[in-house]
Amino acid sequence: MLKTIPRFVWPVALALAALKLSLLLYLNPGLEWNYDERRNGRIADNYLAGRGYVSYDAARQEFRPDAFHASFPVFVYIAWQKAGLPKHRFTLLVFALTVGAYLLGVLYVQRTLAHAGVPQMSAWGGAGLWAVYPSVVYYIGAYFWYENLAVPLLIMVTYKLLRLYNGRPLRLIDAGLIAGAVALSCLLRGYLLAIYGLSFAAFLVLSSNLASKQQRATWLLGVLMFCLVTVTHWPILQKNHQLFGAHILSNQAGFELLQGHNSITQGRFMYDWDDPRKPLQQYLAAHQRNLANLNQYEESKARAHWAWYWVRTHPWQEIQLWFRKTVLFFSPENFVSDADPTPYHPITAVVHLAFLIAVLLTIAHFKGLRFQRQDVLLLMPIVVAWLLSIVFFVGFRWRFFAEPAMVMFPIITWYRLPKTFKVVKVKQISDTRR
Repeated sequence: MLKTIPRFVWPVALALAALKLSLLLYLNPGLEWNYDERRNGRIADNYLAGRGYVSYDAARQEFRPDAFHASFPVFVYIAWQKAGLPKHRFTLLVFALTVGAYLLGVLYVQRTLAHAGVPQMSAWGGAGLWAVYPSVVYYIGAYFWYENLAVPLLIMVTYKLLRLYNGRPLRLIDAGLIAGAVALSCLLRGYLLAIYGLSFAAFLVLSSNLASKQQRATWLLGVLMFCLVTVTHWPILQKNHQLFGAHILSNQAGFELLQGHNSITQGRFMYDWDDPRKPLQQYLAAHQRNLANLNQYEESKARAHWAWYWVRTHPWQEIQLWFRKTVLFFSPENFVSDADPTPYHPITAVVHLAFLIAVLLTIAHFKGLRFQRQDVLLLMPIVVAWLLSIVFFVGFRWRFFAEPAMVMFPIITWYRLPKTFKVVKVKQISDTRR
């Protein structure tokens, strides 16, 4: 596979890797973890100190069972510290994996574009565009976020599913790579269960018109993926059942649901969501009188209840909120930790505009453009990320998983147009001769 890469790509890839690593080290010279992982790190510390899976609640001044964020990193941190390894070395390991995953993403963006019929040089140009895309190179990509590992894996999995749909035999190594990448990604970011789940469901539906041998292969892949995801998540379900008496992966959903459905939300993450002096927390305290006595799981359920109550009692505002979230989702805003909304980035604006134009032209059948069946696999991450934004709020870290397709689809559509023109021209000549 590497032998097919043109020579000019190698120095560019080296420069991009150096840029990525330089930014990671320059922006984080102390090799610190992000705020989510610092919390997970403290849970690991408390577990090793004999307190269990707990974090310290400053408001209540007590240690409380905690399953807010993903549990898999906690397991990793516990194992890392048991091995006697310092935390800063783990940061360096993540940085190295980030650079490697970044180059992997560039490679598979190119391969996806080429597989869709984009000429080789243009496909490398599209891969270069993704490599320097604002969120990839800086806003998320230059920081300690596990999305930097999961997004390139999603690009790889999507490419391999496209190849399988178009007739490539399922090799054992590809089955292992797909199932392993899906399981690892979902362990790092739980909302990928939705993206991969719906994407693979669409893949199975699309594959229903393939030859029986290929159908069997896709179902075997689905069974393998389901079993691996289940086995790898089972310890988390068991751990949380011991803590809260429920087989859950996280308590976060209820908290985020209320953030996304209330009278003061703007459709985005609210940095003051747990501040007792702010309207959202005051709204919850007014409706949930025994809030201080609830554990994290009970509070999550309570927040979810009041979120759905707001939806039922404010249907028109909820519809307006859908529109606001959709506009925000496709806005050229980018994610910055603990910051006010960032200025619109011109590259993000151009890409989003190009994507929307490509979709509208295809819907309108401009010059004979049509959606192709395999487009569903490419576009499904965008659809699911948008749905997550509607259900919760616009999270630019999960929009990150939609952005590769936003970059690629306009390029693919552009190169479908010349073919369409040729078809139309030939048809016109044929009609004239008749």
